[in-house]
Amino acid sequence: MQTVSGASSSYSRLNLPGALEFLGDNQGVLDLLPVLCTALSKDVPEVATLLAQGDVDEAAARLHSLKGFVPVFCFAPLSEELFRVERMSKGGGGRELTAAYAALAPELRQLGAEAAHLLSHLAPRP
Repeated sequence: MQTVSGASSSYSRLNLPGALEFLGDNQGVLDLLPVLCTALSKDVPEVATLLAQGDVDEAAARLHSLKGFVPVFCFAPLSEELFRVERMSKGGGGRELTAAYAALAPELRQLGAEAAHLLSHLAPRP
């Protein structure tokens, strides 16, 4: 059985101990890591595009969705920033929201990269 409990602790955004504690076991983490990777790779660039197009409502919906499960996998400062930006999006668009998301997006991409790295190391070897 694959295990994440012995995985590298050198990740700066991916909080494996926190995810294990929240989800209860390795299988829960293994089941949700691909979902996390897919959501971040798809939604992070799409939110930026939506904000650039002025579609704040759809950007807010995507941020709300990310807020629902991304914090399971990341450390508190990234969670708090995601919560802050998502709250801002509910108040409408503007330069402040766009700038805040521009600062948050690289952090979310890094989380996705770390999750993908972990998955690649957990993949069964032939």
